[in-house]
Amino acid sequence: MTLHTIDPSEIELVERAKHGDKKALSAIVKGNEQLVFNTALRLVGNTEDAECVMQETFLKVFQAIESFKGESSLSTWIYRIATNFALMRLRERKKSYDGFDDIDLHVGKSTIEAFNQSVGNNPHHAVENSELRERMNAAIEELPPKFKSVFVLKDIEGLSLKEIADMNDMSLPAVKSNLHRARLFLRNRLAEFAESEHVVF
Repeated sequence: MTLHTIDPSEIELVERAKHGDKKALSAIVKGNEQLVFNTALRLVGNTEDAECVMQETFLKVFQAIESFKGESSLSTWIYRIATNFALMRLRERKKSYDGFDDIDLHVGKSTIEAFNQSVGNNPHHAVENSELRERMNAAIEELPPKFKSVFVLKDIEGLSLKEIADMNDMSLPAVKSNLHRARLFLRNRLAEFAESEHVVF
């Protein structure tokens, strides 16, 4: 994910916000609300929770604006806050995912191998067909929170493994393992759909 670097006008905006300038605070919200909402929606999967994350994010921004040192762009700082709130909301979900470790989709081995060869390592980047894209999005929502967060942050948001490890308070090996399992699950889900629809690779 590419975020803007800090510029002089942004520094001035932040300084005004630190002094309680309501117009500056409003400008910060307007300039970043779409980024925050889209980021939250990709992680939490529904508009209601995404809107809650957005409210929590900007409340935190207003409370913590004094601590912003300009070491990154303002949008990057806000993005990190939004991501952390979204991850907390994911971790609060008390769903049962029994059986996830033993995926059995009843898909032919040759079909999975052909599909995996077609999509490569990252299934999200390879799905261009609109119906397959819908299936991909549905499959992402099936992922347990710890797998979904890693997959979304790495393969959709483009964060580094180290950044993801820090955000999730996980070790690098755990992040890599969860990412591998998430990708495997998604590839198999799409292979199942491809076989049922007689998609030829």
